Amino acid sequence: MTLHLTHQGATLRLRQGRLLLEEKGVKVGSFPARQVRRVAVWGNVRLSTPALVFLLRQGAPVFFLSLEGFLYGVAGAFPDPHPAHLRAQFGAEALPLARAFVLGKLRSALALLLRHGLPEAEEVAQALARAGEAQRLESLRGAEGEGSRAYFQGLGRLLAAQGFGGRTRRPPRDPVNAALSYGYALLLGRVLVAVRLAGLHPEVGFLHAEGRRSPALALDLMEEFRVPVVDAVVLSAFRRGHLTPAHAEAREGGVYLNEEGRRRLIELLEGRFLEEVAHPLGFRKPLGEMIELQAYRLKKAILGKEAYTPYYLRIH
Repeated sequence: MTLHLTHQGATLRLRQGRLLLEEKGVKVGSFPARQVRRVAVWGNVRLSTPALVFLLRQGAPVFFLSLEGFLYGVAGAFPDPHPAHLRAQFGAEALPLARAFVLGKLRSALALLLRHGLPEAEEVAQALARAGEAQRLESLRGAEGEGSRAYFQGLGRLLAAQGFGGRTRRPPRDPVNAALSYGYALLLGRVLVAVRLAGLHPEVGFLHAEGRRSPALALDLMEEFRVPVVDAVVLSAFRRGHLTPAHAEAREGGVYLNEEGRRRLIELLEGRFLEEVAHPLGFRKPLGEMIELQAYRLKKAILGKEAYTPYYLRIH
């Protein structure tokens, strides 16, 4: 069970084997403590020390996020990386792994555009070919950028009625971008935990530029899951009416999901994490488990034990 705490001003407490969410002494939620596998704290929600200690001892990570969809950080009792694994990560050649992340992302983007018969698929296919041939990180990043721009132009055709014309962030400028940013923050938290559980250093990446307190490796691995997890859910939600422009509001110079919009998107994304999908290598796993498995497979690739194959949507 993933527990999302969105009730502003409430406090999560531990009592008699249950996690209780209370506001001004009034219970607003009750959950069996040992069934909670992770907790997402959205905005102004507090955890008592006993509740936090219990979660850490259970190995249940706690994500701290803003209501606008910014991941502040993750608390968890993660194992320290093995020194030999750290040395291997620091010394690994960047280009092959960076290329794998980009190829995974662009293959999923191409598959989604082809499913909807969008002409931008040709541009994404060209960017995919350039990424496969790139001999320098700069060229690879350039191909990724070109493919992403064409991809979001294609999504703009499908979501024009919702005011979406392309990707905007910091701040998002329309309801679709608000949902994408919110979903990416939730996805980044899951990937960051997977990287830590695999015993890798989250700030030492291959595709994204490294910077203090920037989880470059988690951002790298996240690339292959953006389209299958977040984009697919947001696209479907708006086209089917599960999310509408009425689920967002303008504030602080941008557009952000309101309380009902956040609740609906969280529910849809958690359902997506439970869906079983097929890896290109043939095995099947729920998407949430696939993220963790890919982090372990990434470590094996860094250690030279096997080649790394990214996860991506198949072209039907």
